[in-house]
Amino acid sequence: MAACHAGVTPVWASEIEPFPCSVTARHFPDVKQLGDITQINPDEIEPVDIICAGSPCQDLSIAGKRKGLNGERSGLFRTAVDLVRRMRERTAGKYPRFFVWENVPGAFSSNQGMDFQAVLEEIGESEIPMPQGNRWAPAGLVQFPGVEIAWRVLDAQYWGVPQRRRRIFLVADFAADGRCAGEILFESEGVQGDTAKGEGERKGTAGGTAGCAQIAIYDMTHADEAMRPVKDGIVPTLNARMGTGGNQAPVAHSYCIAGNTIGRKLQNGGNGKGVLAETAYTLNTIDRHAVAEIYGMKSYSEYACHKVAALRASGGACGGGSENLALSASVVRRLTPTECERLQGLPDGYTEGGSDTARYKALGNGMAQPCATYIIKRIVEVVSNGRMENCSY
Repeated sequence: MAACHAGVTPVWASEIEPFPCSVTARHFPDVKQLGDITQINPDEIEPVDIICAGSPCQDLSIAGKRKGLNGERSGLFRTAVDLVRRMRERTAGKYPRFFVWENVPGAFSSNQGMDFQAVLEEIGESEIPMPQGNRWAPAGLVQFPGVEIAWRVLDAQYWGVPQRRRRIFLVADFAADGRCAGEILFESEGVQGDTAKGEGERKGTAGGTAGCAQIAIYDMTHADEAMRPVKDGIVPTLNARMGTGGNQAPVAHSYCIAGNTIGRKLQNGGNGKGVLAETAYTLNTIDRHAVAEIYGMKSYSEYACHKVAALRASGGACGGGSENLALSASVVRRLTPTECERLQGLPDGYTEGGSDTARYKALGNGMAQPCATYIIKRIVEVVSNGRMENCSY
C-alpha cells in the first residue's frame, strides 16, 4: 500500500502466514506471492528498485526473549540482506538501489547494542565501532565504502494515528554516486504528503517529521547534531468530552488500555504503565487491547454517564471522601478489528475475510501505514525528479 501511495509498482512479496497472504492477494492480485523467504532463489526472482524487510522482532523486542540476531526468527534479517546482495551481484550493482528495514527500538539495545552493530555491518559489509556506552542514537547515518545507511525512530502517534508505536526505519542507498539515505530521512523542511504544494502549507505540517531527538553521524569519526523533539501534534482519540463545543466538561472519557481484562475490571495497562487517555498502546499479538469508559461521580455511591455531582467547596485535596469529581472504570470492552485498522492507519475493513483472532494478529504484526508511506514517498521524492519513474518494489 505504501508503494502504491508513492506511485511505485509492487511486484512480489514474501510471507508465510496464510491470512496476511490472503489479504495481500485480495488487495494486490498482481503481486507475486513467493512464500517462505528461506526458499527463495535470489538468482531467479525479478529485480526491483526497492526491497523492504520487516524481519520478525521477537528476538529483539524487550517483550521477547532477547536472543538477538542469532534467534531463529530475527535471524531472517540476514536472509533478506543476502537476497539483496545476490540480486545486486547478478545485475552488476543496478538492483536494488534501496533496502528498507523496519524493526522495534529494542534492536538498539539487544545484546548490549551488538545486534544493531551487526545490522549495520551486515548491510555495509564493513566494520563499525560501537558508540560510547554501547548506546545507539535514535537517528543516525553511516557512510560505508559501498552504501550510505540512515536510520530513524518514528512514532506513529506523530504521523496521524492515535497509537504509541515507535519503530526503527532504516534506509540503505547502494548507488555508485549521489547516495541520499540521509536526505531521505532527515529533510530540512520536509513534510508528510505532497511537496508540490505551497511553501505555507509545508511549514504548517512540518512538525510531524521531527520525531527524533538526536542524530549520530558515523564516517569513521563521530559527531552529534541535536534536533528538537516534537512537543505537540499528537492526534487524540475521540472521547466523550469532545462535544459540539469541542471542549466540554470531562464527565466521561474513553481510555485505551493494554494487558489482560478480567471480567469488567480494568487491569494494568501496557508494560505496567496504567491507562492512556489520548493514545493507544502499541498493537501486538499478545495483549488483549481494550477501551474503558470512565464516568464522573453522580453521588457518593453512584456513577452516571454525562453527569457529575454538584461542586463542593471542600473538594480539591486527594482523600477524605469529598472530591468534586471521582473516576471509576465502568465498562471495559476489547478493541474491535476495525478500531485496530484505524490505529494502524488502514481503511475500515482492510483485513476482512478472516476470524477476529487472525485479524488482530495480522494488525499487531503490521506497520503503521502513515510511517511506511512516508518512507517510500521520501525515496521517490528525493531520487526521482523524473529519473526514477515507474520504479518497482
